[in-house]
Amino acid sequence: MRPNLSGVIVMTDQLQWQGEDVIVAVATGARIPARSFHWLCSLAHLTSRQLAAVEFDRDVQGFNGDFNLRTVGPEEFRPAMETYFSQKGFMGTHVAHQRRVIDLVAH
Repeated sequence: MRPNLSGVIVMTDQLQWQGEDVIVAVATGARIPARSFHWLCSLAHLTSRQLAAVEFDRDVQGFNGDFNLRTVGPEEFRPAMETYFSQKGFMGTHVAHQRRVIDLVAH
């Protein structure tokens, strides 16, 4: 995914949780575009990895230092990522968690 086209920087080898690589996605602007986020959720599902997506808040003066964290994975993944990012100096303003983004429907 080219960051200038997808609106997101994707890293697959920068963070581990319970011995497994985590997909870390950082928005190049204020938000990760919906189409890119959906693609990342599909990648997480297909590779059986967790996803941590970081988006930065901005106000009239630009980025204000606050961030939003969206996670995809088991319930215990979210608090682990909150702790990890807060230890790195990020203070989240909003955290969203989805256990599973893609529901398989039987036909």
